[in-house]
Amino acid sequence: MQSNYKYAKTLFDLSKKSDYIQLVHNQLNSISYLYNKVPAFRLVLITKRINSNNKVEIIRNALKGFEPLIVEFISILIQNNQTNNLSDIILRFNNMENKDSNIKKVEITTSEKLNNTELEHISQAIYNKLNTNPKISIKTAPNIIGGIKLRVGNKIFDNSVSYQIKQLKKTLHNM
Repeated sequence: MQSNYKYAKTLFDLSKKSDYIQLVHNQLNSISYLYNKVPAFRLVLITKRINSNNKVEIIRNALKGFEPLIVEFISILIQNNQTNNLSDIILRFNNMENKDSNIKKVEITTSEKLNNTELEHISQAIYNKLNTNPKISIKTAPNIIGGIKLRVGNKIFDNSVSYQIKQLKKTLHNM
């Protein structure tokens, strides 16, 4: 797994040096989608029946519109027989990109769908606290009854009604 980190780090450093981080990130996500959802694409990469040179040629033709750095990177993975690690390498690259860009992922869970005004207010409050633009994903979960639950990285801030009821039950049970 150490080699996966090295591949991701090398790709990250090259894309940062060339100022293509966002483009590489988007194209890697497209490749990840192809790898995970299109069996023919994955088969070309992992089969032993096609030699490495033919695989490289197929990938170059299939990814003509992609950044040459990406195509060359996948070619290197093919030559080094590391294509089965592609998903892990992409995940590691994305983690490096998130840390470098200082974008925080924030997951908001509410019992009902938020309107635009509420969402804008919450986004602004998060921005003020984190001093960075958050990447917000919104979930609805009727089981939290009301309130809001935020997840920022590994930290969870639960101010939902269901959480408060659980805390009240614990307090009453301990009396």
